[in-house]
Amino acid sequence: MENIIWRDEIIKKIIDSWLEKGAEYVECRVEAREATSIRIIDGKVKTLSSGILAGMGIRVLINGQFLFISYSADELSKRFVEDNIAKSYWMEKVELAPVEPAVAKVKVMPKVPFNDLSNEDKAKLALRENERCKGEYIKTVSTLYCDEILEKRIITSEGTDVYMQIPYVYIGHSVTAVVNGKRNESRMRQGGIGGLELLSEEKLVEIAEMGKERAVKGALAKAVKPGRYRVLLDGDLNHLFAHEAVGHASEADSVKVGSLLKGKLGKKIASKIVDLVDDGRFEINGVKGFGWIPYDDEGVKTGRTLIIEAGILRNYLNDRATAKFFGLKPTGNARAQDFQNPPVVRMRNTFIAPSREAQPLSNEELLELQKNGLLLKAGRGGQVDPIRGTFTFGVQEAYIVENGEIKERLGSTSISGNFLAVLKSIVAIGMEFDEPGYSLGFCGKAMQSVPVGVSGVWLLVENLTVGG
Repeated sequence: MENIIWRDEIIKKIIDSWLEKGAEYVECRVEAREATSIRIIDGKVKTLSSGILAGMGIRVLINGQFLFISYSADELSKRFVEDNIAKSYWMEKVELAPVEPAVAKVKVMPKVPFNDLSNEDKAKLALRENERCKGEYIKTVSTLYCDEILEKRIITSEGTDVYMQIPYVYIGHSVTAVVNGKRNESRMRQGGIGGLELLSEEKLVEIAEMGKERAVKGALAKAVKPGRYRVLLDGDLNHLFAHEAVGHASEADSVKVGSLLKGKLGKKIASKIVDLVDDGRFEINGVKGFGWIPYDDEGVKTGRTLIIEAGILRNYLNDRATAKFFGLKPTGNARAQDFQNPPVVRMRNTFIAPSREAQPLSNEELLELQKNGLLLKAGRGGQVDPIRGTFTFGVQEAYIVENGEIKERLGSTSISGNFLAVLKSIVAIGMEFDEPGYSLGFCGKAMQSVPVGVSGVWLLVENLTVGG
């Protein structure tokens, strides 16, 4: 996308001007986002927006403190801006862990570009899929279609110069069924990083049918009796637990202010079969996790971070400042919603991985090992306290398991507990990753939202609180 903000001479001038003022470090993050969003409710287009948001975020380390300023492309096109204290704010005093400067260019090319479709055709697609979700007992259907091409360049005074182009696309449904006065809502998404090849006819039919079935069967089903159960969690709940309950507590900025994982590095906090990872480059069967980023917003190369290894807490998730504070290496977890926000420590694709300490099991083998209990599938939001370690998550599907076989469908429910207790109660881990295209999410923190994923393998957990 052609604009003055991409010009090397402009970026160099900004960096040099701050270095002349005594800055120790300067970071320019140039972004352009071309996006479309369409909301359909019960066969009617409620909102359709499309456009480009472009600008630059500038972070300067001067006198041991970070200064952050952001400008839209229009502002920078009108004049060269040096200081604008009204648009800046100061952060706490920091030092940065050293990194090797990165120079890279990464472009993800969709197989079927969504920009080949007009907005009218995209709206027709969303309307068609909204209609597909209708049926007996279905009261209302809300459908959201979104696509975005993100272009980003990160240039620092240390020599980092990273360019990324990443396309995102997904469609999601919220389907509400009413049966004999009982309401039940199901939520489904499909998409990821790529193009319309991720929204194949087969996948679109599948999520529409699953959404209807989940909503209606949940409304017809009897409630789960609250209690403690031997539980199988599916890949989506694996991710939800790993991300919300454990992941946020392992973000180093949360650790600094007293999360439950503070002071526990090198200590056993989970069953020895547990490896919990946050992977910036997760990919399976050619599908990238929704939190896939090759470089973070400090220009640090990402990779696979083992938070927990064989039950031992091995790492926190760090940006360069928290890495220096804790004496650790940066993990590539500095992320910002857009150029208008400074990067903070955020997750990418977070899940409990197939065990290296015990033989991973197929889903069928896990059911045989479980013998009796509950199978829970598909998470739906919740609450977490990283200081106390408590959590409560919604669950969309529940099934009775008897003698290793899936039996009666039960209604939607919840799981709750203390995440350290649950980590120690994991007795077996699967090997079959659930479909990553269904497990798309956005994580909110510091009033910013970023895409995260991914699904995971099934987990067998003892004595988990369900319902109540």
